[in-house]
Amino acid sequence: MCLTSLLVLLVACGGSDPAETPDAGQTPRDAGNEQPDSGSDRPDAGGETPDSGGGTPDSGGEVPDSGSETPDSGGGVPDSGSETPDSGGEVPDSGSETPDSGSETPDSGSETPDGGSGNPDGGGAPVSVIGNWGFEEWPGALPTRWFGSTSNIANVDVQKVTAQAFEGVNAVRLVNPSATHKRFSTEAMTMPSGRYTCTYQARGEGEVRNAFYGTDYSSYSSYTTVNPDAWKAVTYQFNVATDIFDTFELIFSVRNTLGGHVLIDDVRCTRTPEPCDQVSCESWERCVNATATCEPLSGRCNSATDCSEWQTCDAENRCVVAESRCTRHADCAGTPQTPLCNFSEHQCVEGNPCAGVTCSNPATTCNPTSGVCELAPGACFTTLDCRGELPACDPGTRRCVAASHPSNIIPNGGFEIWDTFSIPYQGDRYIPVSWYGMDNGITDPGTEIKASRLVPYTSVVHGGATALQFVVPIQVAERFSSVKFNVESGNYSCSYRVRGHGNIRHRIYSSAGWSKQTDILVVDSNEWQPVFFKFTGNVRDWRLFFYPSRSVADRDHLQVDDVVCTKD
Repeated sequence: MCLTSLLVLLVACGGSDPAETPDAGQTPRDAGNEQPDSGSDRPDAGGETPDSGGGTPDSGGEVPDSGSETPDSGGGVPDSGSETPDSGGEVPDSGSETPDSGSETPDSGSETPDGGSGNPDGGGAPVSVIGNWGFEEWPGALPTRWFGSTSNIANVDVQKVTAQAFEGVNAVRLVNPSATHKRFSTEAMTMPSGRYTCTYQARGEGEVRNAFYGTDYSSYSSYTTVNPDAWKAVTYQFNVATDIFDTFELIFSVRNTLGGHVLIDDVRCTRTPEPCDQVSCESWERCVNATATCEPLSGRCNSATDCSEWQTCDAENRCVVAESRCTRHADCAGTPQTPLCNFSEHQCVEGNPCAGVTCSNPATTCNPTSGVCELAPGACFTTLDCRGELPACDPGTRRCVAASHPSNIIPNGGFEIWDTFSIPYQGDRYIPVSWYGMDNGITDPGTEIKASRLVPYTSVVHGGATALQFVVPIQVAERFSSVKFNVESGNYSCSYRVRGHGNIRHRIYSSAGWSKQTDILVVDSNEWQPVFFKFTGNVRDWRLFFYPSRSVADRDHLQVDDVVCTKD
């Protein structure tokens, strides 16, 4: 028994000497600073290996030991059996380290691809809301998904850098030695509302700061001076109050660059998750992050309890004035017995809305329904107010008057006077006086329409006894001009009336040049409709042009009447 015990002791302590020798040889390195451990977990796994290594020979040594104990197997079997599980238990321990070491390899390997928006740690969440954040995609002179509309730095001053990238293969160099900043931005994108944090790496010589563009420029952050010897992490935080659709651009502003200029890499922008990200609200609601619940927008409602006590919630989820309540006198118009609104209590009460109201402008009077000073019937501030039978505004009396009134600066604006004139290449023609202005048609444009297309029209007029009829069943419009005259300084309001069936537009020419071209008005009605416009005086050789075309006989072609312009 003593010899057997000694043999077991020798096997346990010295039987694995060939396997222990390498481990013993590496002990000083493992005990030093664990350099192999930082490489691939080998010291950790290596430390287990002697255990494992010792366990395997131990198991191997047990077989002959068990064999030699056959005569005395009664007491040795349990002892040998207890060693076998112990040795077996060490093998899985060593095995569990191998997968651990193996899992480090893919994790480290996943850092190699760059420039996308995936998580480098292998997860599904994006690491940056900015596309091509590592400047790895660079198919041409500029990086993909950069150089948006707010960029004003020259293309040649945006350069690809491969020798000193912070991560991946590429970085971007921005060159601007000037003290006046230049912008380099992302392409436009949609940016949901929320708080964002951007961290990027900068290096070189110069200054860099950040802003963003949504519907306008945000304020800029402070400048950061970069270092040519090492990359520096720069943080920029911003808040997007409401969703920005298709116009958001992240901006890098640089100035005073020298030497290697300013290098940018690894632009990682993330949005801080909010409770409302998981909540969907109706169009008239907003989500409140504090409670993660939907609440009506201002003036909107889910029920009357969301409105003021004098309001009710209508079918469109809007807070509106309730029946028999008011916010203005006009709300009480339906209750003649109580036409006055008590604003403090929003109640309709007895009284006179115009009591105590004084209208300072002689053209206005108090409206008994609204209690507000409004234009009196027939009164005007400008010709734009004269929409009835009298088309012009007399600036002296502030009353609407006929087109023949002296306040109208357009001669024969009502087409009441016609006469026969000799027209080159057309002979004697009957045309409206003070119209059919004829000039050389190039530097000084004039009328080009045939005089035979101009007809006095008396069947239906807007004012006076005669209107002008255009008979122009042609597709191409031709100019028809008033005679030219000088207009003194001031602002002028104008209008004319048109009816019938066809197309027409107008334009002004003077010493100030052409006015903007108006849109073509398609006319198809027996009713006179007004066309309003304005211009500024202090010009010479002013004249008005009409461009009629495509007239149809079913409504007597096109008719124009009461052309007026009055000084405001």
